[in-house]
Amino acid sequence: MNQLFPIQQPFHLIIVILSIITFSLWLSSRFRIAAKISPVLIILGISALLSNTGIIVSGGEFYDSLMDYAVSFAVCLILFTVRLGDLKKAGMPVLIAFAIACFCSVAGCMVGSMVLIDKFDGVLAGQGWKIAGPYIGTYIGGSLNFFSMWQGLEMGNPDLFAAANAVDNLTLVPIFAFWMVVPKFLEKFYPSAGSYTQTDLQLQINSKTPVPLIIKDIAALAFWALFIIFISKYLRNNFIKRLMPMMPTILIITTLAIIGGRLKFIQNLKGAHEIGNLAFYFFFAAIGALMDIQKAVRLAPVLFVFVTIVIVVQISLALVLGKIFGVNLRVLAIAELAAKAGPSTVIAYTNAKNWNELALPGAAVGLLGYAIGNYIGFAGAYLLKIIVQ
Repeated sequence: MNQLFPIQQPFHLIIVILSIITFSLWLSSRFRIAAKISPVLIILGISALLSNTGIIVSGGEFYDSLMDYAVSFAVCLILFTVRLGDLKKAGMPVLIAFAIACFCSVAGCMVGSMVLIDKFDGVLAGQGWKIAGPYIGTYIGGSLNFFSMWQGLEMGNPDLFAAANAVDNLTLVPIFAFWMVVPKFLEKFYPSAGSYTQTDLQLQINSKTPVPLIIKDIAALAFWALFIIFISKYLRNNFIKRLMPMMPTILIITTLAIIGGRLKFIQNLKGAHEIGNLAFYFFFAAIGALMDIQKAVRLAPVLFVFVTIVIVVQISLALVLGKIFGVNLRVLAIAELAAKAGPSTVIAYTNAKNWNELALPGAAVGLLGYAIGNYIGFAGAYLLKIIVQ
């Protein structure tokens, strides 16, 4: 008679993972404290608890395959929603501010990584330079780039990932609080803001109307995402690998997905963001199942030190460069939050500050962060490798 635990058949594991995702999303929709924690951390925590107590298997090819395809699938779908043409509505001051935010994010991650490189080398078997990639990605395009860079750089180590992701989520609170408070004290030292007007796109961004999921759209989105994954792997293995062996498949996927997002017949498909998020939730569940809770807790302190260095360097340098380049502090704050947390946080911030005219420009550059975060994260990680090795 087969033993019941640990659950290890792929079909049974999919049932468990879907139950974890469903329960986590229900908690987040039902309880305010759960929403603040975020469904991502709840999914990670529950799946880690189940694997660490022997209820589900804690390793295997199933999880490896699930992580590989879930991230690639989600990146494709979410990048289908990026409209780079909207950047013309952001305005040059916001683009300059966003460029400053990106540069300062790279600088902060590089400094933090170099200070703690010995610690990270110990955890990542001499490849501590890789830690810069996901953090550069998340401080330019948010969590989308954090997850895809972790997978693209083949970092593995689910314990470090769980700790790193938890710490990364916690940093949004002090960053948001800083930019809520500081502008009213320092704004007088910076130039005045330009004028921005409300547009239909802004109304669309602020709309909370549920997206209708149409079966033909879902099928088409799934097809195009999987087709891009297939083509990307084929191109890398048969052509690109010979010329650029270090090029990860995720960068090829990113490029093709951005191109795909410019095609009208893909733009008109509804539900890409929602289905992409579901794919990411599968990824989080797999990561949690591979995680050793005790090791993850032990890794958290060094990551707190790391992100503290990153934030201090990033914000301090951004304030200085913003002053040098004559960027209004409100615009700089919007660009900083767009880089770290994406369009949704920008909308929440502009509503809270009553700077509604900056909602659209901020959301536009937040989408730009999705598009460029993987490229800059990959380049930053390998630049760090050259510096430290």
